[in-house]
Amino acid sequence: MAKFQRPDQSGTPSRDVLGSVYPYLLPLLLFLAITGISRQAVLGFAVVALVLSVGRTPWGNLRGRSGVLTLAVVVYALIYLLSGLWCDFGAYAAQESTKMLAALAAFGLILARTGQGSLRRLFWSLHGVVTAVSLLCIDASSFQLLTRAFSALMGLLGCSYPLETMGYEEGVRITGIFSNANVSAGLIAFGLLLGLYLYRTAAGEKERAAAAVTLGVEALGFFLSFSMGAMGSFALTCVVYLICVGRGVRLETFVLMVECVLVTLVCSFGAYAFLGTGSIVPVLLAVVCGVLIWALDRFVGKKLVRAMEGRNRAVAISGGVLAAAVVLYIVLAFNLTGSLHLSADETVERAIYPDAGTYTVSVEGADPQVRIYAQNEAQLMMHTETVLYEGPLSQAEITVEEGTRVVWFQMSCDGEVESVTLSDGTEVPLGYKLLPGFAANRLQGLWANQNFIQRLVFFRDGLKIWRERPLTGWGVGGVEGRLTAVQSFYYESKYIHNQFIQIMDEAGVLGLAAFLFMLGSAIWLLVRRRKDAERGGEFALFAACLTMMIAHSMTEVVWSTQMYQVAVFVLLGAMVVRYHAAGESRRAVRSGACLAALLWAVTVVFSALQVSSMAAAAMFQGVEDQELSRSQFVSKLQTMDRLEVYDDSMYQATAMVNALQLGTTTGRSIANGYAAKLLESGEFNNCYYAAAYYYLPLRDFDGFFEACRTGLAQEASNPGAWNSITRMYIQAGAQLEPEEMEEYLGSVSQFAALLSDFNNTGRMETIQLTEENQAFLDAAAAQAGADGQSAYDALQGYFQEYR
Repeated sequence: MAKFQRPDQSGTPSRDVLGSVYPYLLPLLLFLAITGISRQAVLGFAVVALVLSVGRTPWGNLRGRSGVLTLAVVVYALIYLLSGLWCDFGAYAAQESTKMLAALAAFGLILARTGQGSLRRLFWSLHGVVTAVSLLCIDASSFQLLTRAFSALMGLLGCSYPLETMGYEEGVRITGIFSNANVSAGLIAFGLLLGLYLYRTAAGEKERAAAAVTLGVEALGFFLSFSMGAMGSFALTCVVYLICVGRGVRLETFVLMVECVLVTLVCSFGAYAFLGTGSIVPVLLAVVCGVLIWALDRFVGKKLVRAMEGRNRAVAISGGVLAAAVVLYIVLAFNLTGSLHLSADETVERAIYPDAGTYTVSVEGADPQVRIYAQNEAQLMMHTETVLYEGPLSQAEITVEEGTRVVWFQMSCDGEVESVTLSDGTEVPLGYKLLPGFAANRLQGLWANQNFIQRLVFFRDGLKIWRERPLTGWGVGGVEGRLTAVQSFYYESKYIHNQFIQIMDEAGVLGLAAFLFMLGSAIWLLVRRRKDAERGGEFALFAACLTMMIAHSMTEVVWSTQMYQVAVFVLLGAMVVRYHAAGESRRAVRSGACLAALLWAVTVVFSALQVSSMAAAAMFQGVEDQELSRSQFVSKLQTMDRLEVYDDSMYQATAMVNALQLGTTTGRSIANGYAAKLLESGEFNNCYYAAAYYYLPLRDFDGFFEACRTGLAQEASNPGAWNSITRMYIQAGAQLEPEEMEEYLGSVSQFAALLSDFNNTGRMETIQLTEENQAFLDAAAAQAGADGQSAYDALQGYFQEYR
């Protein structure tokens, strides 16, 4: 069998101009891929990535790196992107699909342009970008100078980063530039792992100092985000890192981790007081945190490691003492409390878990105004509460019902509250002496945590969605569309907070199999390279990153965010570059070329679909300036409908309205076709359009009700949807003549019966109409059996507003 020389992956030839520019562009491109969340920015990045992958060297790299993990990534990305085309909720699918497009383009770029000798540069680039994100997250919660510049810059790319939505969740944690502390923490965790690797393997003291400073910025940003899911996952990740890093450097790595924790904890105490104040102190402390980590490790940590080398028994004893100290600290941190100083504009919440009964409260020190409320299991799920008392705390008397899980004291005053005690001796915890204020606030109600309990609701509802379409799912973005159809009570969420269930909902068993294939391929690649655990350090880095990816996916849908997924795909690409051994047979070269072509083609095709979608939107905006006849306008809308593969409902609805108004057989046929398509989607807005602008003008009240019923099935838990349909019934009645009222009232009665039946299906809450809408339904029901004119006259008061 003929043999072929493997592609040169160690560098790029001097005549490769793009290759010589790439190392300098890489940090900027990664920053754009992670933070450029608009369709325009993603397409711009994808185009640049495709251009950089053109040439003999990048094509040879792509072909030579087309192994099982590459195949798994491409297959998962393809199924995910395809699911956006079968999603019934196109507006959601269009935006969600761009996230995968950015990640896939980044993956292809890494494979095409990064040589094995350039992996360290790649790690520094990604680490630097995550450090910048962490610094921005801290700045957004305090000084906001960097964040203002960032927001203005990203606005030029069509990316929305409004300052008012990011920054600081008062008294709890920073929410960062992404307005989501869980996502920020998940991304920063990868930066921490990269920082540990770069610090430990630094070639000199200058690089080690740079790694320490950036590591400190990320450590403070991660801790201030205080995502308990991310922290728990990262703790497990650190254990895996220590196991895989190798015996020769395990002790020094562990000592470095401990140093990072201690310094970060100290800096967080200093930063907390200045969060939300517009101060630059938290930003400065982020840099100081890194400097202190470097100084502590150089002047204390390294000496400690040298002193303990070869003393296995001493190391074991020290490890046990340290573990005991950590446990002791945690116990004391939760139990060592004292007085609490409150300023005039400050409100804090404290939680207790009393038995059922009646209690009075005694207070020492300042007497705050208090709002005391209780939550049982159902209320924890629904984020509702029962208020027990409001007023001066010293006068409080509360009755705790059976089944209560937690009681909250929401206190505000200007002064020092020394103690708060219930009549049975239960102390309300106030100031936590060993915890930063935001950590103490965040940990309140830990034993009856409504966020954790509601996650169980998300998981349950997510499985309901999956059972509706188990094989292929509802398409990417489908969770946001279908969630209101299966809820027992109304809440809003785009995601299920479990990546595995999320993928099942969006792409069914097919998508889950692809996701597991990708994770399994990455794990298998590492297992095959486990002998490298003692060399280089990349093995421990990749093993830890994979642990974080999987563990965090259990409680969050971080893979469904662009910033996280891009980082993940870059790391998976780095794994391929580091460990994939290209086959040399003709068959391997051919299969590699096919897979490389597939990766390139998927990126090109779905970029083109996004361009087509944006072109349709541009045409729709520009059509207002054109002088067109109604038939020409309909023809233009049909063209837009063909161009738009995601969210074509507006074009279809507008074409339906205008085609019906043509008054011709052809127009009626076009309108009828679009009405059928809108109803087929089952999406509430689409069905609303069909009911209001097709069936109502035709006075087809059976079709009108059927369209409403179909749409309401999708938004069943949303009171706003039911009120919207009720208002449409009132508006419809205002357009009718007396002789049409009898058939109209029959449709109203069907709607009222539908609402009654829905409210009797064992829901945790009932749908409540507004007072005006409920009064209309009652009045319409009272006209049952009346002649058209009598009903017309009786309901005029409700119709008057819409005449």
